[in-house]
Amino acid sequence: MTLDEESKYGRETYLEIVRSARLYSDPYVCIEMAIVKRRLEAVSDLPFPIKLSIIDTPTLDAFAMIGGYVYVTTGILEQADREDEIAGILGHEFTHVGNRHVSRTMEKEKPISYASLATMLLGMLVPNPALKAAVMTGSMGAGQALSLKYTREAEEEADKGGVEKTQNAGYDGAGSADLLKRLASTGLEKTMPQYLLTHPYSEDRVVKIQEMAKSRKTRVDVSLFPFVVARLQIIGKPLGAQNEEIWLKKYQKDPKDPVSVYGAGLVYSLKGDTDKAVAMVKTIDSPHTPLFIGEFYVAGRRFKEAIAVLRNETHPVARFYLAKAYEGLGDLAMAGTVLNELAPYAETFPEIDQRMGMVLGRQGNEGGGYEYLGRYYFETGRYQAAKVNLEKAVAKYGINSKEAEGVLRLLDVMKSPRDKKQQTRP
Repeated sequence: MTLDEESKYGRETYLEIVRSARLYSDPYVCIEMAIVKRRLEAVSDLPFPIKLSIIDTPTLDAFAMIGGYVYVTTGILEQADREDEIAGILGHEFTHVGNRHVSRTMEKEKPISYASLATMLLGMLVPNPALKAAVMTGSMGAGQALSLKYTREAEEEADKGGVEKTQNAGYDGAGSADLLKRLASTGLEKTMPQYLLTHPYSEDRVVKIQEMAKSRKTRVDVSLFPFVVARLQIIGKPLGAQNEEIWLKKYQKDPKDPVSVYGAGLVYSLKGDTDKAVAMVKTIDSPHTPLFIGEFYVAGRRFKEAIAVLRNETHPVARFYLAKAYEGLGDLAMAGTVLNELAPYAETFPEIDQRMGMVLGRQGNEGGGYEYLGRYYFETGRYQAAKVNLEKAVAKYGINSKEAEGVLRLLDVMKSPRDKKQQTRP
C-alpha cells in the first residue's frame, strides 16, 4: 500500500469503529493521553501523525491500525498504576505504526473491506466472551483474524522500539512490563484478547522487555496520572451507594492519601455538594490542588471562584476548566483565547473544538463557529453533520477567502472513496 492508501483505509475503518463504539470523553483522561502521545511522537520516526482514540469498554486492550490510528481502552487505563506503564504500551503500538507492520501483514491477505476489518476490531472490544465470538464469526473474520496476527519478528521489533521510545520520551523503559506482570499476577491478562492485532505476552517476553530497559527513571511530570485513574473509576459509572462507599471508605482509611481524598471529593462534587468537595481537596498537598478546587467550582457553577483559583495554572487540564469558567461567566473572548491555546489537544479531546465553535458562534463569528463545530463532528466520525457545518463555514467566509482554504481541504478529505482514488488526513 502507498501511504495515501493506508491513510484512507485507516480513516474509513476509524469511521466504522466510532459509529459503533463509544469514545471516552473526559478532559483529565483525554488531555493526559494526548500529552503522552505528543511526548512519544516527538521521539518517533512515523510515516503518519498519530490519531489516538480512547474507547469506553472494560476490555483490556490497545492496538494500532494502518494510517496512524491507535486505540486504547478505558479498561487497560484503569489497571495502570503509573503513566510509564501506559506510555510503554503506546510506545509498542507506535512502533507498529512506524514500521508499517499492519499494512505489511494485510498485504499478504486477500483484500479485506474496511467495514469487515472494523467489525473484527469491534469484536475484540466486546467484554462478553460469547458475544465476542459471535461478532467475530458473524463478520467472517475469525480465520482472517488468526492470520492477521503479527509475526514474532514484528512483535520483537515493537517490543524493542517501544522500550526505546518510552525511554527517549522520559519514561521508565520497563513500564509496559510492570503492567503486564501485574495483570498476570492477578489473572487479568486472561481477559485480554489473544487474536488479531493484540499481543499475547509470555513471561519470557516480559523479562526481555525488562532487560532491554536501560533506564528505570521517570524524567517527565507524571503527577496527574493517579488522579486520572481515579476519574476513570468514578466518571461515567453509576454513582450508586456502592461506588460512593468504596471511595468514602478509601478516604476514611487514609485521609492523607491525595488520590483517596480527590476521589471522595469528586463523589461529593457529583452529588452537588461543592463546599464539601472543595473543603476536602484543599487538604491535598499536590501541585494540582488548584485544578481540583477549580474543577469543583466549575461543576458547582461558581465561575468567579473558579477563575480566581485557575487563572495562573498552566496544565492543559486546568486551562480547559478555566475556559469553561470564563464561558460560564459570559466572558467569551477570554474563553476563546484559552481554548485556542488547547488546539494541539483537540484531536484526542474533540470537545475543545466543540466548545470553541459554540464560543465563536455566540460572539457573532458564524464562520468560525461553523468551522469548529464541523471539525468536532469530523473528529468524532459524524461526517454528515461535519459536512453541513463546514459548508456553512465556507459560505460565511467566502469560497476564495484565506479562512476557507483549510475548511475546503477538510471537505476534500471527506469525499467518498468512490469519488476519490486517494485520501489523506490533514
